[in-house]
Formats: sequence, structure tokens, C-alpha cells
Amino acid sequence: MYVQEHARRKGLAAGMISLLEEGLRERGVRSVKLLTGLTNERAIQVYQDSGYQKERELSLSKRF
Repeated sequence: MYVQEHARRKGLAAGMISLLEEGLRERGVRSVKLLTGLTNERAIQVYQDSGYQKERELSLSKRF
């Protein structure tokens, strides 16, 4: 998810998260996992404000 700079700090990200969660609950989804950059402090704060918790997990990838 990305909110353009001029639209930030207006609750749009929290609203989108809430809307997406509502749709997931209606479909029977019981948990969700999010990925964001370790240094993306703004996004991390938005997710934490929405009830998400940091986990001690490592993600690995490989490009060819």
C-alpha cells in the first residue's frame, strides 16, 4: 500500500487497512501478515496503530 505524500496524515492508510480487514473477516480469514521495510518507520507506526505487532521473523528472497 502506498499513500502519496500530499494525502498523508489524513487517516487514509488506516481507513484502507480497516476496509481490507473487514473484507478479509467476511471471507473467514482469521489472521494476516504484513511485510514492510525495516526502516519504513511511518508504515510500521500506522500498522501498529491499527493493532499489528512486530514479530521476530526474517524474510529471504532471491532475484535471478
